[in-house]
Amino acid sequence: MRGRVTKGDFRVKYTILLVDDETSVINALYRAFRKDGYNILKADNPADALDILKREKAHLILSDYRMPEMDGITFLREAMNLQPDAIRMILSGYAESSIIISAINDGGIYKFITKPWEDDLLKIEVRHALERYELENTNKRLIEDIESKNEYLSHVNKILADKIDKIEEGVVNTIEMLSYLSKTKTLNLTGNIEEISRIGKEVGKRLGLGDKGIKDLYLAIKLHDTGNIGIDSCIFNKSGSLTSDERVEVKRHPVIGEEVLSFLNGFGEVAKIVRHHHEYYDGTGYPDGLKGDEIPLLSRIVHILDVYDSLTNNRSYRRALEIKEVEKILLEGRGKMFDPAVLDMFFSVLEGK
Repeated sequence: MRGRVTKGDFRVKYTILLVDDETSVINALYRAFRKDGYNILKADNPADALDILKREKAHLILSDYRMPEMDGITFLREAMNLQPDAIRMILSGYAESSIIISAINDGGIYKFITKPWEDDLLKIEVRHALERYELENTNKRLIEDIESKNEYLSHVNKILADKIDKIEEGVVNTIEMLSYLSKTKTLNLTGNIEEISRIGKEVGKRLGLGDKGIKDLYLAIKLHDTGNIGIDSCIFNKSGSLTSDERVEVKRHPVIGEEVLSFLNGFGEVAKIVRHHHEYYDGTGYPDGLKGDEIPLLSRIVHILDVYDSLTNNRSYRRALEIKEVEKILLEGRGKMFDPAVLDMFFSVLEGK
């Protein structure tokens, strides 16, 4: 583990590259830093310094500004391309503001230090610079670690989501099987539930439902008549008109469906949709007599799909109706049985617009 830069504590050595065209300056800097345990690299021209950076890792580069072959800013710009993490510092006897600004902007310079320098102050600046280096690299490692863990968690969440979907699918299949067993006692089998689900999904999308809403709508479409399990099959097979008692019995199926689904974790919203899928827009429906926007939007969608499905399939008391007859009945219920906006969207999807 990399240690904090403090005098006498160098569990991992830090490397400083000194670059100056004057040998006396290089030697003076070397004497200033060697007792602190740094690994010192030296170059008396930028070209040699760049070659060193191609081979050696430098944590900090301290360069002169005025050099004959290449100025310090240009050199440090090249150095930044080779080792972008290294701290870069300029040491110069020229302190014009334009040079300082250019050094900071173009070379990514951490500090501009003027000659002559005081050894103790220079060493403090270098120590602070390496502390910054350590902090930045620690932060970088933490970010990489967090990103790696987030990627792993995302992968785990996907696996869990897939498992949850499979569990939910198994629950839905079980309920559908029970519902189907109930319907096999009657002549009241649904026609094409997949087609109804497809239409419902498209209606939901156009009405602005998100992924959760679309999923709940899909489940509600498949499970809306689950409550038929608790209704006497003789009522569904009856060819004549229902008695008042029989009508009351049939009207229990949304409540029974809600009760069945409410036992399942995560199906609370679907259960609510199922309970209210026979509410009328004008408030004359059942079981709670809700009106207008009091009725959940998804229940309003399922209501239209349920009636459409019923009218387009054979029942014990009548044949399947032609599409024109179905459309006429649905339009007659506009604003009474059905939400006008939802009905209009349903027709738009049905007509392929």
